[in-house]
Amino acid sequence: MNATDPTLANILQTQGNLEHYHVPKYQREYTWGLGEWEQLLADIEENNIGYFMGSIICIDDNIELGPGESRIFELVDGQQRLTTLSLLLMSIYKKLKKSEKFYEDQDEEELDEHKLRINSIRKQLVHKKTQINSTERGYFKEGNKYCFLRVQPSTQNANFDDYLHILNELDLLKGDFNSRFCGLRRIYKTFKFFCKQIPDSINELNELFDKVNSLKFVHISVSSSSDAFTLFESLNNRGVPLSVMDIIKNKMLGSLEKQSQMNIDSAYEKWQSLLVYLPEYQDQERFLRQYYNAFKIYPDFRIDRFQKATKSNLVKIYEKYIKKDAETIFNELLTKAKLYTKFIVTDSEADSKETKSLVELQRIGASPSYTLLIYLYSLEHDKFENYDESKNEFLQFLTKYYLRRNITDYPNTRDLDAINMEVIEECENHLKNDNKLNGELLKQFVLKGRGKPSEISYFKECLEDNLFRKNSNMARYVLTKIDEITHSREYKPKLWQRNDKGLLVWTVEHILPQGSNIPNAWIEMISGGDREKAYNIHEKCVHSLGNLTLSGYNSQLYNASFDKKQSLQEKRRILGYEINIGYKNGLALNNLKFQVNGKSESLATIKEWNEGAIKARNDKMVDILLNLFAFENDELHFLN
Repeated sequence: MNATDPTLANILQTQGNLEHYHVPKYQREYTWGLGEWEQLLADIEENNIGYFMGSIICIDDNIELGPGESRIFELVDGQQRLTTLSLLLMSIYKKLKKSEKFYEDQDEEELDEHKLRINSIRKQLVHKKTQINSTERGYFKEGNKYCFLRVQPSTQNANFDDYLHILNELDLLKGDFNSRFCGLRRIYKTFKFFCKQIPDSINELNELFDKVNSLKFVHISVSSSSDAFTLFESLNNRGVPLSVMDIIKNKMLGSLEKQSQMNIDSAYEKWQSLLVYLPEYQDQERFLRQYYNAFKIYPDFRIDRFQKATKSNLVKIYEKYIKKDAETIFNELLTKAKLYTKFIVTDSEADSKETKSLVELQRIGASPSYTLLIYLYSLEHDKFENYDESKNEFLQFLTKYYLRRNITDYPNTRDLDAINMEVIEECENHLKNDNKLNGELLKQFVLKGRGKPSEISYFKECLEDNLFRKNSNMARYVLTKIDEITHSREYKPKLWQRNDKGLLVWTVEHILPQGSNIPNAWIEMISGGDREKAYNIHEKCVHSLGNLTLSGYNSQLYNASFDKKQSLQEKRRILGYEINIGYKNGLALNNLKFQVNGKSESLATIKEWNEGAIKARNDKMVDILLNLFAFENDELHFLN
């Protein structure tokens, strides 16, 4: 290991054998945002020359350089700072170039000094050569020239392409380096931020440039990725904090290189195969926790002192696995991650009972159950009396269980991991002596002990009482279920369809508007013009299920009067199918029958929407849900 304390000017020297800092492809993308940009600029402007910027860690292959050859450092830690500082240099360069006309009538010596500064920044950003040696790497072509970026950002999320786009925009590169939509991404936004924030005054720009060049670093170079990763998390003291997955990834890559003699690029590609199965960070971290919690039942897998994997101890757990045998644990993770994709499926068009049930669990927010499911799905099929039947029966039970749990908040969230691990233990004990599992037995394991759900009467109370206020996601889910079991063949829209931005097309619509400023037309309808009474009714029932429906165009309805909402008939084409707007649109929720003053009504037919109508519709919807989601031993004698 070699450590020095250079300034930025030393790091990006412009004479002799130049050194370049390239972010390897296995590193994360550029992540700094407005807070970090503002802080960096404030640190530079408010402190004296020589302000300390922290450490950077590089991998140096120690190849002896020939005359004029460039050294390429792999930048393992410090990419956020160096990438940001190079973008700051670009913004200074742009403004200094723009100010050249100022020197046309000035002293020639001052003009030469100004041009020298501009040329210096150019060399700190791009190094061009007409010839290279066969050992040189890390370049790209600009016509017949070989170009080396002094700081080359990550290739992820188009960082590299956007960076080249800016250099091309500044005429520091010439050619086809346009990057589509770069203005929407962080690299270009950083550049534009600095262009707007730094001064226009030449003297102030020169002072800023001198301060930037004088920034001090601790520069640490090591000879291997594994050595670099050992230092990575402890010295990353100024960047965006490393995520758990970043730390585990770095430890895994370093150990695969050291233990299995696997080069770092091969190790990275191996890691990428894991991310194919789990592309979202929240799924990755949850999977690592649940993987340990599901299989710690086995003595060879369990790690002493860790009864449960949590976010705070996850790195320590996997450090021990990786230290023992990185390749074995990675291969096991890969196998289980492939299995885990079943639980995070989003294909609502699937035909199989299994996939439909897993989609429902995801919509309900039943991810704690994945600990138990990954264990059950890992068992051999002959461990069950009838595998497919048992699996489907249990998945349907879990849908009911987690719907009730999420609406009643019972059992407590903090107990869910323990409940699932206890069921796994029950299963293991039962499987001894060649016993087999079945759906009914699994249900019994869940329902006893601290896994016991709330009473059906409390579930009813929670459904009745302004459910949307307490849990808007569950309110939307049960609305879709009511529509699903009562819709007609003629009109059964895709209520879980999303637009090109990933947003749900059908959203919850409050019939009596939810805003605190109740329109006069509504005050007249619900309370005969009594404003205080209207606000009391609003507080009591505006967020109850009886006052909710689903609409494809919520903004079209919002604060409109009831008769306008009811009579509006407009068709809009969304994602390839037509959505009818208004309460007479054929949606089953709007045609649901309920009794008001001895008369059968629906949202589409009733003349006035008031407290009595809301309560009647609410009671009807709650009765439907209780029958739909009750357990076999629940007593429903209190239903209307």
